[in-house]
Amino acid sequence: MPKPPPPARPSAAPQRPEKYDKPWKPWRPKLRVHEGAPQTTNDLMSEVLSRIGGQGRALEFRVFDCYTRVVGGMLRARTAPERLRGATLFVRVTTSALAHEVTLMRGDILARMRAELGPEVVTELRTRIGRVDESPTEGGAR
Repeated sequence: MPKPPPPARPSAAPQRPEKYDKPWKPWRPKLRVHEGAPQTTNDLMSEVLSRIGGQGRALEFRVFDCYTRVVGGMLRARTAPERLRGATLFVRVTTSALAHEVTLMRGDILARMRAELGPEVVTELRTRIGRVDESPTEGGAR
């Protein structure tokens, strides 16, 4: 009579569940779906500043800084941005002749500012005659 087979012995390693039968792959995050084109830094900064309540003064500083870079050395020494009301930039000039000159150059100055700041930030430029400080302040902010 043949010998019966020995009883099954439990194996030393437990059986793994089926989910581990797949080959190993490193973990990678899921790809995010982007909605539309990327935003510019200018748009992002405006959004952040409006949330924290600093839109007015921060925008004014950016406009003043842009104006002092755009106008050049001669006008920078004899003019100074005074205030920003809505989309109108008021500039203080030393003489009426220089006020007339800035008025004639207004289109060119606004076009340069539009290229840097965006189309709706500054749409009008007005001059006022008065004393301009000679102190070398950075960006024209006082």
